[in-house]
Amino acid sequence: MSDSLDALFNRKPPTWFERFAASPQRFVAETLYQLRPNHRMRTRPLSMTISSKQLHVVCLSDSHNHEIQNVPDGDILIHAGDLTNRGTVPEVQAAIDWLDALPHKYKIVIAGNHELCLDSSYQERDTAAYYSPPDSLNWKSLLYLNDSSAVISIPGKSRPVKVYGNPWTPKQGNWAFQYLRSEDFWKDKIPADVDILVTHGPPRHYLDNHAGCISLLQDIWRVRPKLHVFGHIHSARGYHVLDFTPIQKKYEILSDGRGGVWEMIVLAWSLVVAHLLSLAYIREGQHETILINAAMVKGLKNDSVHDDVATATMAL
Repeated sequence: MSDSLDALFNRKPPTWFERFAASPQRFVAETLYQLRPNHRMRTRPLSMTISSKQLHVVCLSDSHNHEIQNVPDGDILIHAGDLTNRGTVPEVQAAIDWLDALPHKYKIVIAGNHELCLDSSYQERDTAAYYSPPDSLNWKSLLYLNDSSAVISIPGKSRPVKVYGNPWTPKQGNWAFQYLRSEDFWKDKIPADVDILVTHGPPRHYLDNHAGCISLLQDIWRVRPKLHVFGHIHSARGYHVLDFTPIQKKYEILSDGRGGVWEMIVLAWSLVVAHLLSLAYIREGQHETILINAAMVKGLKNDSVHDDVATATMAL
């Protein structure tokens, strides 16, 4: 396995100087983007007060053999992959047993790049015969998704909820469920009517330490799910809201290294106009996607976990 992968996922967030030195244009674009209207109001803590009329989703990822304590209650529990360290069948089954013991009625799980035993293509690449068909495991109360969907009807909610899960991430090292970063892997892959998207990796530019997937981001622009749960980049854990505005699009273009001084001026002027006109351009529940990087482990060796578990609320 590649040491560089662990270094990427577990590194400390870069300082402002390191960010500026790496890419001045991206640093300025990110700084301006943080000034958008309602940013502070919309950057909520990972744990939030909930209403009984809303759907309450408990979000986990990257537990890596840890059995997380004090998991809050909710309508749906989601684990976005990397249940294990080495990806063996006993490790996966132990993680299943832990999640099954939690009181949530609906539990949805996808694999991550560490779940070697669940990726049939991994056996073809490596002589170690890790692969074990998913149906050889006892998933108990868990719904396991792999490029598949589940529709859940929750008593008291206005309509069923559609969840789509997919574990694949851009290739880094010799791990499971990986595609070439140059590949447009996600093009038209996410169902158009999905409410909750679960992937192991993040989209480009958001909670990703600049290691996310541009193809995934492009398909999120197409579908605009209400909630996207992921992990993979441990040190980028957090919460963000995509509002799908021209300001967001300009930020993404500049962060990708495209555009230049003129685009930077346009972004700055757009923010000035938005503030002067008091534009509440992020409208609650309208065409916005909540992003949660729910990675639980911390430390260079994944030897400790965060105290809080991410939750999200969404209106149906």
